[in-house]
Amino acid sequence: MTGRLLLATLLAAGAVAADEPPTPRAPTGVLVEGLSCLADPSQTYTLYLPSAYPGGRRWPALLIFDPRGRSVHAAERFLPAAERWGWVLLSSNDTRSDGPWEPNLKAIQALWPELEARYAVDPKRVSAAGFSGGGHVGYLLGKATGGLAGVIASGSRLLPEHLEGTSFALFAAAGERDFNYSEMRKVDAFVADRGNPHRFESFAGLHEWLPAGLAAEAVGWLELIAMQRGLRPADEAAVRSLLDHDLAAARALEAAGDGLAALRRHEMIVASYSGLADTAEAAAAAARLRDDRELRRALKEEKRWLAFEEAARQRFAEAYAWLQQGEAAPTPAELGIALGLRSIEKHAEAPGVEGLTGQRLLTTLFAETSFYVGPPLLAAGQYRQAAAVLTVAAGVADGRWPAAPTWYNLACAHARAGDRRAALAALERAVADGYRDLEHLRADPDLEPLRGLPELAAITAGLEAAGARTAVNP
Repeated sequence: MTGRLLLATLLAAGAVAADEPPTPRAPTGVLVEGLSCLADPSQTYTLYLPSAYPGGRRWPALLIFDPRGRSVHAAERFLPAAERWGWVLLSSNDTRSDGPWEPNLKAIQALWPELEARYAVDPKRVSAAGFSGGGHVGYLLGKATGGLAGVIASGSRLLPEHLEGTSFALFAAAGERDFNYSEMRKVDAFVADRGNPHRFESFAGLHEWLPAGLAAEAVGWLELIAMQRGLRPADEAAVRSLLDHDLAAARALEAAGDGLAALRRHEMIVASYSGLADTAEAAAAAARLRDDRELRRALKEEKRWLAFEEAARQRFAEAYAWLQQGEAAPTPAELGIALGLRSIEKHAEAPGVEGLTGQRLLTTLFAETSFYVGPPLLAAGQYRQAAAVLTVAAGVADGRWPAAPTWYNLACAHARAGDRRAALAALERAVADGYRDLEHLRADPDLEPLRGLPELAAITAGLEAAGARTAVNP
């Protein structure tokens, strides 16, 4: 959906009528779950009000968008920062990713007017935080309303149309092994090219929300940007505290041998504290590091591997196109060759930036083959193609992380393709990896070719004996 259409729908939603009955005051200092929006009671959220709320003042607010509607899980990482800086948190239960946009539109149509209708929020200090597709909800909300001061995004992709014309400050984060790592860096660069305040940080992790410590840095950084932009009074003590933290972090990075990260932290200090504090120390350190031969080598190496990652991802796309256009299904070995899998696995074992690049590409391959390519082929009746893709996905996951849904889908593909032995082996592996949805297994039409086999009965009996419960379908 375009930003213009989103804006129209948000404006159509409007604010809640002034004659709405007053809302009972929620408890402060704790998360309050399951609150219904006044504009649409079917939409709910988790709330956090700082301990000192309301205190006769207007408060900054953070709207939080998780791609699976896990409102508490998402909000918890922002609690310490919300209490320290005095931010109101509203975390949606209804935002979604990897599907139609409508649930997100419905969620923000209900949540946006909630700020004015119920809470003492400073309209110039509203920000959004989102993970993966939730980041795009934040981008589009900022684009459509022009009313966001900042966006904290973790593991999202670059879609320029979602960011064109925006002015909010961006704190971008990604796990070092996140398949959206390079995409998140592109988002940061896109915002930087438009002159907006920006900051990128990585953390040790996969495709996930930024951790609580980094969430606290994000909120503190948005406080600095608010001071720079005149959206709140400058606070010398707060600035000094944040500056001391950032300088110490930069020194620690350099002492640990990560000169490139230290340089970027010093450069961030110079940009983010300009007009608020003396940044001479950071500027001098950045100049010294930029002249360091070893750092220049590290920067060249980083660029080299980012280019390699981009080329590998293009190779993946070409392999998927070849797979779907061909009449005959390739073997898993042939597909692995087309994807360059063996080379990537070798890179993933290397130290440093090469190893991280290889590991990111493995997570990319797994995400694409297990979720975005394999299941749609299965649903389309291309069973042998699906089996080849899901076999590659299961092989990538094997020994690295559990992959019960992938093994289950592989069992379905094999069963539909007529290979009952391979189907039963994959189903056994799914159970070993944690598959527990007995109800779905019993009813799944994809497993009809296995009905009546003693091996399937044994698997079902094992799940029953283990007390399997109904779980989310793979």
